[in-house]
Parts: sequence; structure tokens; C-alpha cells
Amino acid sequence: MNIKSLLLGSAAALAAVSGAQAADAIVAAEPEPMEYVRVCDAFGTGYFYIPGTETCLKIGGYVRVDIEGGDIGAQDTFPGGGGDSWRTRTRVALRLSTATDTEYGALKTYTEVRFDRDDNSDSDSYLQEGYIELGGFLVGYTDSAFSSFTGFANENINDYWDVDYGDFQTTQLTYKYDTGAGFSAVISLEDGSDSDDVDYDSYVPNVVAGLGYNGGVWQLRAVGAYDDFAEEGAIKVRGDVTFGPVSLFAMGGWNTDGDFQNKYARWDGDWAVWLGGSYTLTEKATINGSVNFDDGDNVEAALNVAYQVVPGFSVIPEVNYRSDMDEKAGPEAEDWGGIIRFQRNF
Repeated sequence: MNIKSLLLGSAAALAAVSGAQAADAIVAAEPEPMEYVRVCDAFGTGYFYIPGTETCLKIGGYVRVDIEGGDIGAQDTFPGGGGDSWRTRTRVALRLSTATDTEYGALKTYTEVRFDRDDNSDSDSYLQEGYIELGGFLVGYTDSAFSSFTGFANENINDYWDVDYGDFQTTQLTYKYDTGAGFSAVISLEDGSDSDDVDYDSYVPNVVAGLGYNGGVWQLRAVGAYDDFAEEGAIKVRGDVTFGPVSLFAMGGWNTDGDFQNKYARWDGDWAVWLGGSYTLTEKATINGSVNFDDGDNVEAALNVAYQVVPGFSVIPEVNYRSDMDEKAGPEAEDWGGIIRFQRNF
């Protein structure tokens, strides 16, 4: 064996040993980059992307404390009245919204769960709303289109007692169409069952339909509903106008059979009227007032000042009137009362 052969053999042996050691070596994996929460501004403020998805999520809600005095609102707690009735309520509401872009438009969901504590003793938790939206369609549990399409009766805390302006939470399949040029329309198939309707028996859903036009400073909406169980219905028409710091509205309702209330016509008699308005006093203070009356001689009114102490925290004192409380809650009951609300939105 010559020198050249010896050197070549040694080099080959070293290469084989080095290769074996390299194959057996443990190499530490590179750490994966951390995915931070990304802001999603396509659907409004407060949304962020759920990590690893293209779904946007918004978390919000409020904490509220109400202190109410007088027989108007406290008659259920202290029947008979006499001006000495009062009660408290603390509420925590949690709201979750999701949104995702799809080929059919935005796929959205909304959920609100509430936790109430009344008078330090009675507690309650319940689903206030839960629904899915896609391409103008809505399916789930939320306010009836009979109430939501025309809008609610002003910004007062107690906006009705006897002159109720319509059905609220119900499971429904609703389609809303907006032309983008002011015109809008809605049609809704709604579950008419209710925990109070012991004898409810119907395979046909209730039907709600409405038309509206938004002209900017003014707005006009009309909605009609048919209660299949009662075989009757109701119609409401509402007009709104805004000029400067003042906003006013007038709404009228008609029952197809004024001798009986149905799921949508919850006032007494054939007709009911709701009037109200708001005045922006300062950047932090807004005055809200309303008055309601119906064919059954019920009259009720509310006046408050909504004051924003700091962004997200408001205090709202309100004075209320409700007619004929001596007939509704006992001979000593008073027609006047009040409430103060503390609310922190987040």
C-alpha cells in the first residue's frame, strides 16, 4: 500500500464518521413567529381578527344600576302603592358580534346575554338576543320587525307601560332590503308562541311587512302585522324629523279589532299614539321627552336628561307619569314616579 492509497482511505473513513454524526445530531427547531391580534376595521370600531381565522370579533356590553321610586314602576313589588314603593335593579349585559366577508356579503352574528339582580334577592339570567345575518336575511331571536323597523318610542327609560307599541323578542326569519337610495322594505315570518299563551296552537307563523323612506332630515316608515293565533293584526305609521339639535317623532297604531289585544296591538281600544323628541343641550347633555295615549284613556309620559359624565359612563335621571294608578295598583297608588340610571358601556 503506497502513501497515496493510505491518505485516500483515511479521508474516506473520516467522511463516513462525520456523516454518521451529522445524521444523529439534534437540531433545535426555529420558534414560530407569534401572531399578534390584528385590528379589523372593515366592520366598524372595536373589531379584531380571531387569531388564525378571517373572522372578526367584537366584545362589548354594559353594567347598569337602576333605582326607581313611586308606584308607577314598583307596583309589582309593592302592590297597593301609596307613594312609598321603590326598587333597585343591577344588570350586567355581555355582547358578542362576529363578521366575515363571503361571496354573498358579510356573514354576521350577534349575541347578548343579560344577568339581572332585582332588589338584592331575585336574580335572572337570559338570552336577550341571538341571531345570524347574511345577504339581507336574518334568522334567530331578536326584536320583532313590527317594533324594530319603525324604531322604538324615544330615548326614555320607561317608554311605555299600558300603551305598548308592539311585540319584542321572538324567533324569526326576516329579509330586509335597502336600495341605498333611501327606500327600504322588510318582510318577516315570526314565531307567535309565548309563555303566556297556554292554549297557543298554530302551524302558521305570524307575518310582518313594512316599507320605509329615509330622506336625510326626515324619515317615514309603515309596518303591518298579522297574528295567526288571534286572526287579527295591527298597523303602525311613524314619521321622524331632525333640524339642528332637535329630533321629533310621531307614531300612530291601529288595531284591526279594538275589542281585543293581539300579539302586536297591545294597547287598549282601536288606536294609540306615541309622540316624543330629543334636544341636544350640550356635548354631554341631551333632554328626552315622550307622551303616549290610546283609545282606552291611558296616558303616560316621561322626561329625562341623559348626561355623559365621561365617555362610556352616563347618568340619567327621569320623571314619569302614568294615569289612573289608583285603578291599576290600588286606591293609594300615585300617578307620579321617577328613576335614576347609572350605566357604564364598554
